[in-house]
Amino acid sequence: MGYEVLVRPERCISCYACEVACAREHGGLSNVWVLPQGVPILCRHCQNAACLEVCYTGALEQRDGEVIFHREKCTGCELCLLACPFGAIGLDGKRAYKCDLCSHRRQEGLMPACALTCPAGAISYSCVADFSHRKRGIAGLSWAMGYERRGK
Repeated sequence: MGYEVLVRPERCISCYACEVACAREHGGLSNVWVLPQGVPILCRHCQNAACLEVCYTGALEQRDGEVIFHREKCTGCELCLLACPFGAIGLDGKRAYKCDLCSHRRQEGLMPACALTCPAGAISYSCVADFSHRKRGIAGLSWAMGYERRGK
């Protein structure tokens, strides 16, 4: 399985390190936002991305599991902003912008700056299978210790 950015909002401490790291990597424009409630917002590069479906100019394209944004094709219609269920697309003047998973860093074998910088582990860049295995282990340990399942 491939690597993905995984967000755990319950771990966010609202330090804004992810925003600063992203802005540093992208010439002052951060593609990550932290809401006042402590929820980091960034593109999840969805498999069935709603933003792709509404983009009539071809500014958004899916390639190798990523949603790629071509700024030069964007007309600023804002349909992608409305379609994204995570609110992860911003508008800078007349055109949209979004997270590119620090593609320049990943080409060098490095992880995205937001995941590298997050001190609380609210944003991580890891293999989905590893993350799922870890979560199942935590759930199993909780069950073995006698904790009740959530929602019951």
